[in-house]
Amino acid sequence: MNLHYLWKLAVTSILLTGICNISNAQDDTDKKWELGLGIGAVTGPDYRGSDEYRSFISPIPYVVYRGKIIRSDREGIRGNFLRTDQYEFTFSASAAITPDTDKNELREDMPELGSTLELGPSFNINLTGADFSHGWHLQIPWRAVFAIEADESGYIGSAFQPQFVYRTRLSDWTFTYRAGVMFASDDYHDYYYNVKQEYVTEARPYFDADGGYSGWNNQMALSRSFNHSGIKTRLALFIRYDNISGTDFNKSSLVSTDHSYRGGFAFIWVIK
Repeated sequence: MNLHYLWKLAVTSILLTGICNISNAQDDTDKKWELGLGIGAVTGPDYRGSDEYRSFISPIPYVVYRGKIIRSDREGIRGNFLRTDQYEFTFSASAAITPDTDKNELREDMPELGSTLELGPSFNINLTGADFSHGWHLQIPWRAVFAIEADESGYIGSAFQPQFVYRTRLSDWTFTYRAGVMFASDDYHDYYYNVKQEYVTEARPYFDADGGYSGWNNQMALSRSFNHSGIKTRLALFIRYDNISGTDFNKSSLVSTDHSYRGGFAFIWVIK
């Protein structure tokens, strides 16, 4: 098992177990740890603006920790520094997997893009629910973005992604809806959409992206727990839509569409 695969496994785990953990907001609150194993799959474009899609499936570890400060719960991995039922200040991580972008035709002979890990603070405001597990709330995160196991790995810029989040119970399912906009630094946009002089071709002219507005998105997720004869499992699914119309970088020759979709699932066996 090579390092590239291990990184993708870690990124898949952060992405999908974060969605599974939505159902944990109300379950097993007396348990500090949950451990399990599962399988997850993600499908999506090589990057926003690409019309070439890839899929990735792998076994994933499942770890839930409910400490006073560090937690892995409904928002994935995060740190609670200031928290009430009405507002919270957290430090969290999110991830996006990007398999095999070296096969992308528009980026032929250009550096391969990597999966990304995002780290940073978020200030969240409860708008309608008794706490953050129900109703509407506003998330205001800023995150530094790092590319993993790519030709140009490391820090690639920052993103500011304010979003409205709605959570509710639909019978035995937890439903989460997100709608937000994104603003990103010029180096973040450069990473995906720049065409340097050395990569210019007849069909791929020079392009230098600017920072600023980076599009809007919607995401829906469903998750639930099962308990059959003492065997506990969790299932989660998500689908996300991104729109980059009106951005500066959609004029890049590396952009072939303003619309993109991403989806995935995780099925977890909770061992402990």
